[in-house]
Amino acid sequence: MLSQLLATLVGLVAGAALRPVVVALAVPAGQPPHITCPACSPQPVPAVSPHVLRPLPPSGRCPNCRGRLCAPWLPELTTAAAFAVVAAGGAVGWYAVAQYWIALLGAGLLLIDSAVQRLPNPLTLAAAVGTLALLTAASARHEAGSLLRAAVVAAAAGGLFTVFAVLGTTGLGDAKLAISLGAVLGWHSWQAAVLALVLTYLLGATAAVLLLLTQRGHRKSTLAFGPFLIIGTLGAALITSS
Repeated sequence: MLSQLLATLVGLVAGAALRPVVVALAVPAGQPPHITCPACSPQPVPAVSPHVLRPLPPSGRCPNCRGRLCAPWLPELTTAAAFAVVAAGGAVGWYAVAQYWIALLGAGLLLIDSAVQRLPNPLTLAAAVGTLALLTAASARHEAGSLLRAAVVAAAAGGLFTVFAVLGTTGLGDAKLAISLGAVLGWHSWQAAVLALVLTYLLGATAAVLLLLTQRGHRKSTLAFGPFLIIGTLGAALITSS
């Protein structure tokens, strides 16, 4: 649908638009989302205000006082990489749009979860609703894939990670995210869904071992699981597309 170069450029632009959303939602659990600069705006600005739509510079600094709001170019580069992976998979039609939707919101969720270890509802719910709507459009156009299988895998993934959340191994945000990820994988095949689960846990285990070996963590350390889910999904989609 998009060449890798064009998809990367579109991803850079999309990442710039995503930056204020990431800044607004990357707050600890229990705090309302807001955009604020601790240097020049001590009072939080609600995320529902027009400020959330105001572009923020790629430097990640406040345009007023140059205070640091987030890492420079990180949303842009993350989204560009995700878009490039989707383009490499060669998906077309509404199914491709669903993958780009996951790549866009997944990039934001990856950055937020890495920063504050939470997956905010506005993005996980938007991912689920948007993905199911786009896959329904793909089914209506008779594109290759199965809407029924997508729904079954989405329900199974959400249920499985809900059980994991009850057991305390993951969070409920991961269960909500798994619905949209399961749907986009299930549309393609059962194998894609299983491969994504395997890749997710391999990535998580590798990261945990590296943290232990580098003494940057210990056995009771907690890891944000959302990034592994998102990377595992994009990886599985790419591998199974060939």
